[in-house]
Amino acid sequence: MKMYVQNLALLSAVIAFGCNSNKTEPQAEEPQAQTVTTEDSTAAATPIEEAKQTKTIEGTVKSTNHGKDGFTAKIETKEDGVFQATMSRANLKNPKQYREFNTNEIVKLTGDSWKMGEENQLTVREVN
Repeated sequence: MKMYVQNLALLSAVIAFGCNSNKTEPQAEEPQAQTVTTEDSTAAATPIEEAKQTKTIEGTVKSTNHGKDGFTAKIETKEDGVFQATMSRANLKNPKQYREFNTNEIVKLTGDSWKMGEENQLTVREVN
């Protein structure tokens, strides 16, 4: 019984001292004001990226590049030039429309059109 009490006292001491934190309270830093200056006031008002718009394209598949969740197809259209069309089940309105494209296949796609640099991009929402 005496051994039980000693073990209990030792365990209580270990827990009490082990839980005692020597950490100090963090001091809140004062926020520093940041200033931004521009040379041209119209440059600040110009959007960096164009707004996405829904577009339907029809063209020939030139190549495909497979990724983790889908693939990107290089589509050459007659009217709008070349598009990089990103195809994945997650982006499609109906995931059952997902399928692989073959090189030189003619496809008609609808989705969000946008530009990355000088390249036309299309996030495919529907396969027509």
